[in-house]
Amino acid sequence: MWDSVRENWVALNEPLEGVLPFMYLDVRGLVTTGMGNLIDTSKALPATPTDAQREASHALAAEINWLTENGDSATFEQVADEWDAVKKLTDLADRGGGAFAPFTSLHIESDEIDRIVGDKLSSNERFLTNRSEFADFDSWPADAQFGLLSMAWALGAGFRFPHFQDAVAQRDWETAAEECVFGPHRGTIELRNAMDQQCFHNATTVDKQGLDPSVLIISSRG
Repeated sequence: MWDSVRENWVALNEPLEGVLPFMYLDVRGLVTTGMGNLIDTSKALPATPTDAQREASHALAAEINWLTENGDSATFEQVADEWDAVKKLTDLADRGGGAFAPFTSLHIESDEIDRIVGDKLSSNERFLTNRSEFADFDSWPADAQFGLLSMAWALGAGFRFPHFQDAVAQRDWETAAEECVFGPHRGTIELRNAMDQQCFHNATTVDKQGLDPSVLIISSRG
């Protein structure tokens, strides 16, 4: 990805995701931490995780360096127990991540948040660029790169939007802007949709006017 995408990632995403050092449920009922970092392999509410999904989610959560209230490293069992407890708090899912603070006892430090955010961004890029429809990602305008990575941040890098995928493969950024929208259509997801659409509109401008593709236009939005 262009340097401008990575350099502006946190600044543009933090207002949408917040940065929280504990486990919480997003609006879909999926266990999350940091800056919208999913640690949940199950399905959105109202589905109940299968045993396999629960075990995989525990393993995913345990890859993070969780600390207890005393500052000690949490055990796998403590992490799994906290994940299970948060997963059950479905009534709080629409109240924002901060509502979960009184019900959690584990936390991660700021440098660990920086690590998992950076690791997830790089992992998403690797996964996406191995998909044939995104094979030309490295040559895309920075705004188009940012828009795709933003979708993957919220949906997972394996998302399937066939019309969107066909559009970006042809550098048809205007159709991509129409087809990048996802739900549920409330809260910060609507703000993310608007940002992503603007990214693809900006990509059209870059291609048509022959502007520097490495410059991220969306970073200057007011």
